[in-house]
Amino acid sequence: MARIYLSIIIIGVISGIGYGAYAYYSNTQERLKQLQQNNAKLEVSVQSLEKVKNTLEEDAQKQANQVTSLIVKLEKAEKDQDELRAKLNKHDLTRLSEKKPGLIEKRINDGTKKLFTDFESITTK
Repeated sequence: MARIYLSIIIIGVISGIGYGAYAYYSNTQERLKQLQQNNAKLEVSVQSLEKVKNTLEEDAQKQANQVTSLIVKLEKAEKDQDELRAKLNKHDLTRLSEKKPGLIEKRINDGTKKLFTDFESITTK
């Protein structure tokens, strides 16, 4: 009788261990599937982020080139402005307009017309 009880207990213990091992294996397989899916999603995200990073780097390089170009143009404009100031300081327009009003008026009007034309062409781009 004791042998039967002992056999039942041993069979129960072995069955419990077998069921526990099966449950652990099933749970591990489910986690592996979920981790594989998450890994695939992360790989897609990494690829997408790499593309975005490359695009941002290209845009930053383009902007740096544009800034450099604008700085060069600004320096040229400032040089032209300094030359114009020097010319205007060199010539006394008030004295010249008193002596030769027709000549100065025509030059000022022509210069103003050219300036407005230049402004229009710049702003329509």
